Amino acid sequence: MHSRRNALLLLHLTVFIWGFTGIFGKLIQQGTLHLVYTRTVIAMTGLALAAWWMRRTLSPRTPELKHYFFTGVLIAAHWITFYGAIKISTASIAAACLSTSTVFTALLEPIWFKRRIRAYEVVLGIVVVGALVLLFGLETKYRLGIAVAVLSALLSAWFNIINAVLVRRDDAMRISFYEIASVAAIMGLGLLVMGDLPPPLWELPTSDIVYHLLLGLVCTSFSFVAGILVMKQLSPFTVMITVNLEPVYTILIALLIWGAEERMRTGSYLGIALILACLLANGWFQRKRTAQELAEPDPLGRG
Repeated sequence: MHSRRNALLLLHLTVFIWGFTGIFGKLIQQGTLHLVYTRTVIAMTGLALAAWWMRRTLSPRTPELKHYFFTGVLIAAHWITFYGAIKISTASIAAACLSTSTVFTALLEPIWFKRRIRAYEVVLGIVVVGALVLLFGLETKYRLGIAVAVLSALLSAWFNIINAVLVRRDDAMRISFYEIASVAAIMGLGLLVMGDLPPPLWELPTSDIVYHLLLGLVCTSFSFVAGILVMKQLSPFTVMITVNLEPVYTILIALLIWGAEERMRTGSYLGIALILACLLANGWFQRKRTAQELAEPDPLGRG
């Protein structure tokens, strides 16, 4: 019970940190591809140093390496679409659209874990989509940004479910390192082919250097490992429904920084309230299901 509670606390801290990813994405002056590449190189370096300091092995001798690379492809696509959505809409819209990942998780998780679809997960997912509609109504000038952000949400749900499987077979630090290293390799190769590699970090404006270090080390290295680690105790759906707090944090931070540029309609705040209600409802359903499982008699008659 305590390990689950600690996992939930770590998850909420991680989601709060993720709330800043969209903010840094908007503050950094680089384009989307350069931003993702620089972020991943910093994060990969941070993970390597952390593994060395903690004496954790990063040996590539694992049969899961091909799965890490495939997941890295999904993560690269997720980050490109997420930051792309920020650049063509707003940080608030891109972050809030990630709420649709709940629906995708509810549909994909049963396939990966070979279990039945739980009705309450689908209902909560639909409510989150309704909250998304309330958040932004008919934001016609941001339709492209919304579509790209929803695609990013699908990719997010996909790679999080895969990681929930992988973390049962390997260390979260090694999984994180090779997945992020895959992203860095994919982005670096693509930019090299295009002849458009970004300048070294130290040649960027001071503000970009600071934001990149925070984004790469805190929002990626630390939070990525933590986000995978909690899946040892929590289901992917619980993780994804909690991640829906990320847009709430992002929206509040964006309002503090940019004010009217990020301000939403009155009904949008009802959408935020619905997201919070879904979080509480999911927690209640999870506790109820756990209590029922513990109360079921052992079929072998063991105490």
